[in-house]
Amino acid sequence: MVELAILALLAVVGLAVAAIIGFLFFLLKIVFWVVFLPIRILLKLLWLPLGLAVGAVGMTLGLAALPILFVIGIAFALFALLATLVGLIVPAIPFVLLGLLIWALVRKAPVAAT
Repeated sequence: MVELAILALLAVVGLAVAAIIGFLFFLLKIVFWVVFLPIRILLKLLWLPLGLAVGAVGMTLGLAALPILFVIGIAFALFALLATLVGLIVPAIPFVLLGLLIWALVRKAPVAAT
């Protein structure tokens, strides 16, 4: 029974050590965050004009490419429609041929013109 109590005590001590180390790393993170905050703000302010310029160029190129993409999209839709129609008609070919064969067998002979 004493061994179980010692094991529990070791577990509690291990968790306490882990909590202390975690708290120390948390304090270190807070210190670094506070120290480097002005540098981060300065870099974001310096990056702002470049980000806006790159965004404007990307929007302009996207606007120029839009008609081309629209034509490609329409061509793709037409091709998909054609493929769908072919896919629906091709399995029906044997039945159409069978119907034509039966029609050819049971139709009346053409009347000769006088």
